[in-house]
Amino acid sequence: MVNHLIVGRRSRPYSYSSTMVDWSQLPYDLVVSIANQLFEVVDFLSFSAVCRSWRLVYLKRNWTPSHCDPWLMLGEYTEGDVSIRQFLSLTQFRVYKFPLPEANGCRCWGTSHGWIVTLSQGFAIRLVNPLTRACLDHPEHSMLRSRGHNKVDWFAAIQKAVVLKVRDEFVTMVIHSYNLCLSFAKHGDGAWTDVPFSVPVSLINIVCFKDKVLALTGVGSLLLIDIEGPDCPRALCIASPPGNTKGWKNMYLVESSENLLLVLRYKHQLKLKFKVYKFDILQRKWMASVDIGNNILFVDDYGCTSVSACGSIKPNCIYFAQDNLESSVLPQQEQTLIICNIKDDSTDIQRIDAKPTTFYACPVWTTPALW
Repeated sequence: MVNHLIVGRRSRPYSYSSTMVDWSQLPYDLVVSIANQLFEVVDFLSFSAVCRSWRLVYLKRNWTPSHCDPWLMLGEYTEGDVSIRQFLSLTQFRVYKFPLPEANGCRCWGTSHGWIVTLSQGFAIRLVNPLTRACLDHPEHSMLRSRGHNKVDWFAAIQKAVVLKVRDEFVTMVIHSYNLCLSFAKHGDGAWTDVPFSVPVSLINIVCFKDKVLALTGVGSLLLIDIEGPDCPRALCIASPPGNTKGWKNMYLVESSENLLLVLRYKHQLKLKFKVYKFDILQRKWMASVDIGNNILFVDDYGCTSVSACGSIKPNCIYFAQDNLESSVLPQQEQTLIICNIKDDSTDIQRIDAKPTTFYACPVWTTPALW
């Protein structure tokens, strides 16, 4: 069942007066047509609350959402005994708050498929839908606790976690922080599967591109991670890093309009800058890209998501959520969003009106899903 917004609930998508017809009496096909005109996830939640007949249309899922931009998941705080998570929607630049005790005290990573990946202080890994609060548990991963004789910091046990959709099947992949290995698990697996490497390698990003799992190393090499072949799993290097990439702070892989992009984030003299490369599949090399056209990139410290521009969000821009790890033991201070226009190299900083958090959480982009 979908949670109600605690604050910031938008009004119902259609107002009415006592002189108008009863909305519950509208023909079914017309109500479906109305649902198909909605844009924001919050509009769908309001749609489902209009009346019982509209709620039934919503529950039958007999409609297709037109577009869904990622939300920025912010920190956690409590109201009474309830754990609350904050989410920024860019459509009206508003922060919404949802009860989410399933992620209480957890480290989280966003995904493009409606889930967030959570790591608890007991090293449990699960997928959580922030809107429905549905959960999928993964098996225990013993390697997360293993670091020789040294005590493992649970918060730093995983460097990155991501959910990929490979041939219509969800796969959760995690990069371990200490032993630099890569593991994956599908829903229903009884154990994690490790991907072996012939030499030690540092991975920083993973993406699914045309049903292929690709990984990026710390030096910019592109690897194909075979998780389905007869000799799987295995890793194969398929491309060298692009030239002249010194000084970057982070690298990201992202699929954008059926292209594979490499995004480099720089910080030069306190100014944030990005450089984007496009992968040439035939030549297996990176080509410099001037801009990203009608697309938008949503970047945080752990990942990058691309969508086509729609509505009020500007195209050819990168929306970056700044991390602040030094605040891990203190309530997070003012949160800002940095917007970089690739075409004219301009930068805009917008303040996010969110409550201070009682538990640190890196701001991450995640695409909401109603089920």
